[in-house]
Parts: sequence; structure tokens; C-alpha cells
Amino acid sequence: MNLAMKSSWMNKIHLFIVLLLTATGLRAQNIPDPMVPYRLVNDFAGLFSTAERTSLEQKLLAYHDSTSTQIYVVTVNDLGGYPPSDYAFRLGEKWGVGQKSKNNGAVILIKPKVGNSRGQAFIATGYGLEARINDAYAGRIVRNEMIPYFMEDDYFGGVNAAVDAMIDRLSGEFTADKKEEDGISPLAIIIIIVVLVLFIVLFRGGGDQHIDSEGHGRSNVP
Repeated sequence: MNLAMKSSWMNKIHLFIVLLLTATGLRAQNIPDPMVPYRLVNDFAGLFSTAERTSLEQKLLAYHDSTSTQIYVVTVNDLGGYPPSDYAFRLGEKWGVGQKSKNNGAVILIKPKVGNSRGQAFIATGYGLEARINDAYAGRIVRNEMIPYFMEDDYFGGVNAAVDAMIDRLSGEFTADKKEEDGISPLAIIIIIVVLVLFIVLFRGGGDQHIDSEGHGRSNVP
């Protein structure tokens, strides 16, 4: 291969890499940042009324506070060329949904029917939730709980039913971390001290070593 041919191939490879990185960067820009201030219901498509958003937000926050599991509801008008599953998982990674140590986050993604475009819905769950909600079960929630409401243009009803189904399915999977569980409680320390003091008193009062009939040393200490 002469230098001219080698240079031509190198230019083509370089161009391919540039185009690939550009396309990847453009697609990444299609994933929005979370709304500010922080919230679990990110209604970019404007599907819910204020009362509906508040109701969902309160339910999801209460569930997060009691279990540490984060369920995000995200609505968008455009998936930016992604399949709904890819979009939901990428969004979850970008936003850091769920606790990193437990991977217990979930994203309920809704893209409504706009014009001639097809409506889409998908539930993405972290590895920590897959024992209870795997892909097959998530798909069942979409089909059985969400779609019937969506067909009546009741997006809130569908999402609310999906959230309830997920909470029921995940019941008992995680509990919120408590500071008291990080170490021994003060009451436990007091009980231990009292037991040790009683043990020492009893040992000194009735545990003197003596010789039995066979001449072997014996003590009350096991």
C-alpha cells in the first residue's frame, strides 16, 4: 500500500469516527435534563393537570420516603429517534434514578400520540427491582393497566394504575435506611452493661473454684 492510498484510508476512518461521535452526541442531546426544582413527575408533554401532577408526586414521594425506591414518571412528545426502551434506560442512567448501591430506580415513560406518530409507553427498572418486576411483568403492567386508560385519553388514570401495580408488586422489597440501624442503640448498650455487671457480681459471690471428689479443678465459668 503506497502512502497516498494509506492516507486516503486514514482520512476515511477519521471521517467515520467524527461522524459517529457527532451522531452519538446529537442523540445524547435528545435526552432532557430533569426539571428544576427536583420532582418525580416530569411532565414535559403536559399530559396532566396541576391536581393530577400533585397527586402523583405526593404518592411517589411518600413511597420513596418509606422504601428508598424511586419511581419517576416522564412524559415527552418526542423520543429523539430512540426506541422507547433505550430512551427510558438512557434517561434513568443520565438522571441517576434510584440509589446507586441498591439500583432500585424505575422510569415510567410515556410518549403520547401526536399527529400521525404512534403513542409509546415503557417501564424501565434497575437491576435491584428485576426480581419483582422484570421486563415481561413491566410489559404486562403497560398492556393491562396503562393502555386501556390511554385509549380513553386518560393518561393520569393509566399512570396512576401503573404506579399502584408497581407498588403492590414491590411491597417489602426495600425499606428506607434509618440512622438507628447503623449501629447499636443506646438502650442495647445499657442492657449489655447491666448484664455484665450482674455476671461479675454473681461470679465473685458464688463462683469460687473448689476441688471435687476426684481432685479435678472445677469452676462456674464454662
